[in-house]
Formats: sequence, C-alpha cells, structure tokens
Amino acid sequence: MDLLKKAKGFLADPVKEFENSKEEPLEEALKYYLFIAAVFSLLSAIMTFIIYSTVSSMVNQNLPMLSLPSRGFSELFSDFFMSFILMLICVFIWGALLHAMAYILGGRWEISRTIKVAMYSSTPLIIMGWIPMLGIFGWIWVGALDVVGLHQYQDLPAGKAIASVMIPIILLIILAIALLVVAVTIIVPMVMEGISV
Repeated sequence: MDLLKKAKGFLADPVKEFENSKEEPLEEALKYYLFIAAVFSLLSAIMTFIIYSTVSSMVNQNLPMLSLPSRGFSELFSDFFMSFILMLICVFIWGALLHAMAYILGGRWEISRTIKVAMYSSTPLIIMGWIPMLGIFGWIWVGALDVVGLHQYQDLPAGKAIASVMIPIILLIILAIALLVVAVTIIVPMVMEGISV
C-alpha cells in the first residue's frame, strides 16, 4: 500500500521521502494525513478505553462511593471522532504558525508547502504518539521532521528551520501556562466561592 510505504519512508529516511513528495499536490498530502489521523485517533481511543476501564474497575472495587460509569462502544467512537476532528483542525493551525515563522525568517514558498510539512511530519504519531509516557517522544520526533521539512520545502538554513519550529512551540507553552495561571487564580476561586454559598 502506498500510504504505508510513504509512512515507512518518513520514518526511516525522511530527507529522501520529503524530496520524493515535494511536488505532490496538497490533496495527496491531505489523503496521507487523513490516514495518519485515522490510525492515531483509533489507537488513542483504544488506549483511552483500556486505561479508563482499568482505572474505573479498580476505583469501583476499592472506592464504591465514587462509582465511575462504564464506557462502551459509543464512547470509544466519540473519542475517535473527537481526536480525528481535532487533528484535522490542529494540523492547519500548526501549519499556519510554522508558515508565519518561516516567512518571518526568510521562507518565501507558498503556504501549501508548509501545510504539507505539517501533515507529513505527523507520521511518528502512529508509532508512539498514542502511547502514555512514550507519546512525548513521538511529538519530539514530529518537531524534528518539521525542521527537516521546512529546510527542504521553504529552503531555510537548518538554524532558521529549527527556530521556525521552536518559537511557536515556546509561545504555545507560554500561552498554556498563562491560561493555567488564569484558571487557577481566577476561575477556580470563583467556582469554589459559588459552591460554598
């Protein structure tokens, strides 16, 4: 199957596979990404189901007053569907962030090339992105492939390609921390105050 061959190429020899896929239209990259998103979402949903079932079984046996509800096929499908939709949305957002940074640093090729980089770079997620604890290494691998892809598709020097990936990541981490601080310092006290009234 061509999709599996392409996935193997991005995992084993990404420089060559990025070069081979450089002139493919965005539609081909999207087909490939739909495959990646479907596999990742399915494996993530199954893993979530297994973890939840294990935890809920232990909680229900040892702490019956908490009584966690069981999850069935509908929840499994819901997890798959939500993950799949989120991946479709996020790849375009991430691609736009990468493109903006690459453009600032001198990349002048069209945005479709950068979106393709974001799509192709997601390949490691089917290997380990869905595994608890190991998932972080899958995401680091995705970042490394983003660098390789930007270097090739936007003709950026390695240092600028690294910066194009790292700066948005750092900004997103800062944003997440800021939102967490707001939630902890403002929203949680408001909720607790409402509960105590």
